Amino acid sequence: MSTDAPEPPAEAADSDDALADEVASFLRTNFPQIAMHGGDAAVDGIDPESGEVWIRLSGACGGCGISPMTTQAIQRHLPMEVAGVTRVHVDTG
Repeated sequence: MSTDAPEPPAEAADSDDALADEVASFLRTNFPQIAMHGGDAAVDGIDPESGEVWIRLSGACGGCGISPMTTQAIQRHLPMEVAGVTRVHVDTG
C-alpha cells in the first residue's frame, strides 16, 4: 500500500538525524510486531520545515494483510508522540 505522497527529501541534513533517531525509536518501541513478523520499518526521509516524515515498511510487511492497519496506526500515533512530526507518509512498496 503506497501513498500518493510527495517523494521524501533527497538527502537529510545532520540536524535531522536526531528526529530520525526519535522516529526510529518510536517505531521500535511501539511497533515491535513489525520486526517480530519479519518486517522492517525505516525512516526514508524527513522534512523538518513541514514536519513530514517518510517511512518505508519492507520485508514481510509487503504481503501482510494487516499492514494497512499498521500504517494507519503509525500515521495516527507518530505525530502525537514525536514533537515536530505533523504528517507521516508510509510506503509498503
